[in-house]
Amino acid sequence: MLGRSVAFKAKPIYKVQLEGKVVVDITVDQLGNVVNAISGVKGSTTLNSQLLKRAKEAALKTKFSAKESAPSRQQGKIIYNFQRTHWIIQPKLHC
Repeated sequence: MLGRSVAFKAKPIYKVQLEGKVVVDITVDQLGNVVNAISGVKGSTTLNSQLLKRAKEAALKTKFSAKESAPSRQQGKIIYNFQRTHWIIQPKLHC
């Protein structure tokens, strides 16, 4: 998303020993709130229901910088790489 930064990166809470990449399509409003999230979209390497649920929950808690001049809704992606011992978040945002 042009002109936006990640203000708060929510960490997924998960206690299972599973691995995989979950791609989440997000919609962000002008205030920087994630108002919609769809996990398990193209590019995901797992469709495990627990990982999909945790990624979606974290995405909905993530906050971006506000931008009054932004469209009322902007689309983007967040990629969560779950690993057995930890996870890595890679926000990939676009207009």
